[in-house]
Amino acid sequence: MQYFSSCLLTLSLLAIGSMAVAQDSVNAQTTNEYPGDFVQDYTKECIQTSMGEGLDETEAQKLCDCTINKFQGQYSLEEFKKLTATSATDETAETTLIEVGQVCFEQILYEQ
Repeated sequence: MQYFSSCLLTLSLLAIGSMAVAQDSVNAQTTNEYPGDFVQDYTKECIQTSMGEGLDETEAQKLCDCTINKFQGQYSLEEFKKLTATSATDETAETTLIEVGQVCFEQILYEQ
C-alpha cells in the first residue's frame, strides 16, 4: 500500500513539474484539449516516474494516458495548472490529483 500511495503522490508532483516544462507553449485554451507538447512532456515524465516506482512500461503508459485523459476531461489547462501548483501547499488540491491517479491505477490493476 505504501508503494501505491508513493506512486500517486509522485504523479501529482510530476504534474507540477510537467507544467513548468510546457508553460512556454501554453495559450489560452477554450477546450480541455491540452497542447500536444504539454501532453507529450507530461506522458514522458510520468512514464519515467512510474517505471521508477515499479510499473512496467506498458502499465506506466496506460496509467499516464489515463491520468492525462481524465485531467483533460475534468479541467481546462489553466484549471489544471492552478490545481497542481496549489497541491504543493493545499491538501484538498493534492487529494484531488491523487484521486485521479487512484482511479487510473485501479483500472490498470484490475484489468483482465
